[in-house]
Amino acid sequence: MRTVVVVGHDYCGFGQFAALPVGTVVTVGTPHEVLRYRVYARHLTPGRGTPAHGLYWGYLTLQSCVGPDTGFTYLTRT
Repeated sequence: MRTVVVVGHDYCGFGQFAALPVGTVVTVGTPHEVLRYRVYARHLTPGRGTPAHGLYWGYLTLQSCVGPDTGFTYLTRT
């Protein structure tokens, strides 16, 4: 399985990535199809801009800073 990763700065409005509750359904539209994902886990690691090796899981990972730390939200296809 390949993991798609979307990373955004919290100060540019992407802080919501880290606040999505488990069970939230996220819809992603592409020119060819609409994909549905469900949040199954979240992880917070200390520090901003920390190495993310081993922290990308599932079909889709959303990453953004959360205060002084980095948040990861993990999604699977529905």
